[in-house]
Amino acid sequence: MPGLAPTAQPWLKPSPLLWGWMGVTGGMIRGVMNRGITLLIAMTLLASCSLPLEMAAPAAPGATTPSSSAAVSTAARMRGLGGAVATADAFVAALNAGDYAAAHALLDSVGRSDMPNAASLQAAYDEAHRDGRTLTITTKLVGGLLVNDDQSISALLEADWDGPLLGRFQVTTTLTLVDEGGWRVHWTRDAIAPGFEDGRILLQQNWLPRASLTTADGVELVGPAERSEVGVQRDQIADAAEEQRMLEALSKVCGLSPEEIHAKYADSPANWFVPIAVLPVAVVDANSELLQPFAAVTVRSKFVRERMRPDLAPHLIGSVGPIPAETVDRYRALGYAGDEQVGLSGMEAGAEALLAGQPERVLYVASSGKLHTLIERPALRGTDVALTIGAKLQSAVQALLDGRRGAIVVLRPQDGSVLAMASAPTFDPTNVKQSDVDGGALLNRATQGLYPPGSTFKMVTMAAGLGEGIAQPDTVFNDLGTWSGLGPNFTKKCWRAGGHGRITLQNGLTASCNVVFYELGLQLENKGSGILGDYARRFGFGALSGLDMPGEQAGTAPDPDYAQKVFGMAWRPGDTVNMAVGQGYMLATPLQIVRMTAAIAAGGNLRTPHLIGSPAQLQPEPRALPLSASHLVAMQAAMLGVTTNAKIGTTAYRFADFNYYEVDGRWVSGKNLTAGEKKTLRRLNVAGKSGTAQAPGDEQSHAWFTAYAPADAPEIAVTVLLENAGQGSGQAGPLARQAIEAYFGLPISPTPKDALPND
Repeated sequence: MPGLAPTAQPWLKPSPLLWGWMGVTGGMIRGVMNRGITLLIAMTLLASCSLPLEMAAPAAPGATTPSSSAAVSTAARMRGLGGAVATADAFVAALNAGDYAAAHALLDSVGRSDMPNAASLQAAYDEAHRDGRTLTITTKLVGGLLVNDDQSISALLEADWDGPLLGRFQVTTTLTLVDEGGWRVHWTRDAIAPGFEDGRILLQQNWLPRASLTTADGVELVGPAERSEVGVQRDQIADAAEEQRMLEALSKVCGLSPEEIHAKYADSPANWFVPIAVLPVAVVDANSELLQPFAAVTVRSKFVRERMRPDLAPHLIGSVGPIPAETVDRYRALGYAGDEQVGLSGMEAGAEALLAGQPERVLYVASSGKLHTLIERPALRGTDVALTIGAKLQSAVQALLDGRRGAIVVLRPQDGSVLAMASAPTFDPTNVKQSDVDGGALLNRATQGLYPPGSTFKMVTMAAGLGEGIAQPDTVFNDLGTWSGLGPNFTKKCWRAGGHGRITLQNGLTASCNVVFYELGLQLENKGSGILGDYARRFGFGALSGLDMPGEQAGTAPDPDYAQKVFGMAWRPGDTVNMAVGQGYMLATPLQIVRMTAAIAAGGNLRTPHLIGSPAQLQPEPRALPLSASHLVAMQAAMLGVTTNAKIGTTAYRFADFNYYEVDGRWVSGKNLTAGEKKTLRRLNVAGKSGTAQAPGDEQSHAWFTAYAPADAPEIAVTVLLENAGQGSGQAGPLARQAIEAYFGLPISPTPKDALPND
């Protein structure tokens, strides 16, 4: 450096930008660069080399220097390398900032000719982002400067590529700088990735077979199955006569006409493998002698998604297919390329992250017939998923719905596990017909059907009345058969002609007395129009339950804000009164009703239902229902009376002969037990609530029954909904009883004739 003797210059402390061993044709220069400003050079003369640019060692004081003009020229050039570093630094900084205008301004004349504007430069990097499946490319200068000749220098670039598909990886390239009266960047697409100048970036994905869905007891519902894919490569067909023989052989094996087979490959490129049919391996093996004579016929192994039990839980399993166009961006953000097969509905979608696994992914640049691999990620097989449903119970509840329209859901109150979930009408997932679509068979009524809950909602109304101090379990109401609390022009009737007379709130729930709940609803309205809606939400209504299967409906938990926002109408006292008996704006799914029932059974803890079961799986913390311990006991006692109180229980007549006791850990019929034995044994009692909900127009009412058992230590909660079936206790009650019998392994009671579906 000027003003300092070469032998006296101290080494500077290395900065973040380190220029190591720098090649100068046949010689090496070592130095440390202080971020593009100061370059300290120590030069060594290699006498054995023939240098186009001669370089001299420092002279002793008073000595003369040979070839002094060349040495001065070289020293000046070396001092100019600081400008090259500054240009490279500025170019990299502009790229990392996304300032393509600033980067373009640093290009040399050739680069500006090839890339006439900043947009064309940005397009090249955008292409790398898109085809490399990255979100960011961050570049830095590393290593040494290589002086190529008098006019050009090369710098080593290392770029961190990062995105959800391949994660973070490094790509190393070279950046060339040229002297055009000042250092400029001689840029090509190879500065992005090796071979990119005349090639393109490609991603290859090789997926392993998608994992299986099974029941809790190990029955495989859907999983991978190996098949043989038969195809044709037409440039291997010798002549027309051989083609005809080949078509006849394929027709016999594939079950297609020769014309259909020919049409599949006729217009394809001659050297392409064109799939003709996917067949069972055994079928192809049995016909191998027919196919072997033809060089154009190839058989490949292929895994397909197969329903092992298409009859079982079709609404729960769901379907797999290409990513819908409207959701491609969302899937790409999750690490998909966009052209995969994914779960579209049911648990195929709900367990997508577990079932799919990760494919083998290779990102490479294809250039001039050569492949340069940028990164390779190994494949990870998906995880087999055991659902919480049991095959036997699921099959039983599906059979109960045969010939009906409705749903049955069975939960385990202690943890929210879905033990069975059935919807009817059902369908064959291997052969979906247009009539299935038109007839609503694809709708999962358990989670997507919205219905007025009718009297099953009276538990919420009772909780609100108790919680707000309006009534106590023993508060007496007077039911004379009619109620005119909204005025004589709005008289309402109790379902029981003549009414229930004087009746407590607790017994009013057992008897499902409408007058009790009309009056309770009006008093809640007088205290606050939004109170009942708030309690409904605290019981889980008007919101998704959190079930780990998509497509669930939230239903409604209406209040004055809801009425104004959705219908543009003011809330009236009659709206609260109607809601108090589960009518009006109130809508719920069978899943929400059984979730509420399970919470009442499980000590007032509202849990998140789930279909994926694992001992290690952590479920969300339950939410406490708005019920004190004493009020919860009163509600449970009222629900027990529904099936056991022969005088006022709405469904007691359907459970009159439900007579089972626990003996040595087993439930046995009470027919062979003495009266004395029965007094000392635990009885299998059921607590429940019936509901008859008015349907729109003149259609018959929807029938509800929700229950849990055993009443003293609940193991299951079950809800039955039958569309337009009539009375809840008469129609839905028997099916709930049969579902309970199926769970406990009891003989299935015959369906009463008056509860059979209409022909």
